[in-house]
Amino acid sequence: MATLPTTLHYYISFNDQETGSFPISTSTSKLKFRNSSAILTLARPSYPICNYSSVYALTPISDGFKQNREGCCDTRNEALHFKGWMETVRDILPGGSWWNLNDVDQNTNGSPVAAKPMAVMEALSQIWALVADEKWILYTAFGALTVAALSEISMPGILTASVFSAQNGETLVFYQKSRLLVFLCLISGICSGLRSGCFAIANMILVKRLRETVYKSLLLQDMTFYDTEAVGDLNSRINSDCQRLSRTIGNDIHLILRNFLQGIGAFIHLMTLSCPLALSSLVVCITLSATFLIYGRYRKKAAQLAQDFVASANEVAQETLSSTRTVRAYGTEREEFQRYKQWLDRLASVGVRESVAYGFWTLSFSTFYRSTQVLAVLFGGMSILSGCVSAEQLTKYVLYCEWLIYAAWRLQDSMSSLLQSLGACTKVFELMHLPPSSEFL
Repeated sequence: MATLPTTLHYYISFNDQETGSFPISTSTSKLKFRNSSAILTLARPSYPICNYSSVYALTPISDGFKQNREGCCDTRNEALHFKGWMETVRDILPGGSWWNLNDVDQNTNGSPVAAKPMAVMEALSQIWALVADEKWILYTAFGALTVAALSEISMPGILTASVFSAQNGETLVFYQKSRLLVFLCLISGICSGLRSGCFAIANMILVKRLRETVYKSLLLQDMTFYDTEAVGDLNSRINSDCQRLSRTIGNDIHLILRNFLQGIGAFIHLMTLSCPLALSSLVVCITLSATFLIYGRYRKKAAQLAQDFVASANEVAQETLSSTRTVRAYGTEREEFQRYKQWLDRLASVGVRESVAYGFWTLSFSTFYRSTQVLAVLFGGMSILSGCVSAEQLTKYVLYCEWLIYAAWRLQDSMSSLLQSLGACTKVFELMHLPPSSEFL
């Protein structure tokens, strides 16, 4: 019997998957006959290769493949984590998508819950109309505020002159300046007390008449009005929203006028000392004002949304608590809690954004304020070395420069608080001017 010449090929492949703790070896044999194109494939079963010494030494190869693949996966995960972290930082920085309030400016069914925004001057005119009958209180407050502001802004210059007159041995000048300081302190204290009391009385009158006007307007509405407006929401507007205006005149408008007058007085004193140094401080104030325009608009929008969410949460709470027996009968306590929690989550989301925005605003003020101090020392020192100003003039400049920057910051901070209060009471002003029902005309 003739022997058929054949060619036998062996292929050995390794499976890097694990069976227990042993790698798998798979071998395949191919048998080919001469003068024939047919190839017979013989596959042998796979056997685990034990983890002890053998001539093949396959375990280190499999472990190397596994380690390389795990290293690649770790590198890829680190890159994705770093990319996600960078995107988060970019969103949180000013101008990022995290600051957008439109994603929370929708209620449950998707319709907007915020009232139509109101211009600041329009809101102030309505506030003035509510307290116009007691003009004498406001006129007295404005007069006392002006006298107190002028007295306070004159003190740094007189104080500096007193110190340097004592240093130079000018006894008469020192006593004159000291008496003037005592007089200004008394005038400032009396006028400050009168100013604060008058503004507080005007503020009390404002809140009282605002609630009366809103409540009277609601009583004169048609019955169809109460089919579209929830009682809990209206109750929140009368109580919570009106309370936001309880410090508008006594705190916000009061401090705005006071710091405006003090800032103007400080700038005039700086111009009399050195025009270039005064202009450098003015640039810082303008930069702070530009930053405030963005921050104040954002805070007004956030306050308006916050009051809307508070009103919606009060509405849910009133509906649930007034029908507690029905809720208990149907076992919907969890659903009602989720409804209430939804509005609280949105309120917290707006509050976090507003707090972070205030942090950035404080950061900008602190940076510009310290920069102004450094510039005052540098330019003042150069002026003293060149003989343009004296040490007394530089001391006055530093004091008035600090006064100007703080007045600008307090002015803008009070304006942001005013915008926040007006934004929170937008719905109140809207309810106050609702037309009455036809049967009351």
